[in-house]
Amino acid sequence: MMNPIPFIDIHTHPFRNETETVTVQNLFPGDGFAAFSGRNFYSVGLHPWHIKSPDENNEKLIMVKEALDFNHVIFVGECGLDKKAITNFEEQKRVFEAQAIMAEEFEYPLIIHCVKAYNEVLELHKKLKPAMSWIMHSYNGNIQITQQILNKGFLFSFGENLFKSNPKTVELFQFLPLNTIFFETDEFDGEVEKMYQKAAEIREIPIGDLKMAVWENFNRIEKRWVGRS
Repeated sequence: MMNPIPFIDIHTHPFRNETETVTVQNLFPGDGFAAFSGRNFYSVGLHPWHIKSPDENNEKLIMVKEALDFNHVIFVGECGLDKKAITNFEEQKRVFEAQAIMAEEFEYPLIIHCVKAYNEVLELHKKLKPAMSWIMHSYNGNIQITQQILNKGFLFSFGENLFKSNPKTVELFQFLPLNTIFFETDEFDGEVEKMYQKAAEIREIPIGDLKMAVWENFNRIEKRWVGRS
């Protein structure tokens, strides 16, 4: 185990040359990778906003699969379903399922973007019965749907939504067990430490306890990351 325990940024878009934080940077199929420093990991996936024709999508899916062979790519995604997107929803579902299957094949956790499509995500989870963890990123569902998702073993990542004056988000974050929680910066221009600080205030616990919980969560779902080069 690293000493001291680092912060974990489970989902970020800009490259961050970190020395104190373990990051998982999201890449689009075909994007390049920075040299591995021991802290900068990657996820690769085809986002529902970028869905095009089936042929074009298949080419991108091949790129995703090829990228998963790189040692410091450790997650599949972000991928998922978005009913607000202008892209074809049936094709979204096909592409999402293909990436969920890749996650099982490579034994990587899956980072999920979901907007107004929780039922469809749950349907696919029921169909595939995945062994790998599915993580809902930038999560902001209600308590009722959260209980359903929680019962299926999903995990949840929080970011800027913790800072919005929304009692529902606070209630949701207080409701979830610590062993289901991660933090992210997504496209936030700041450090993930701010998310931890806010979360510790909401839960009324020391930030050190939160760091330990997230560190244990990360190592539980991604056991092969230590020592990668």
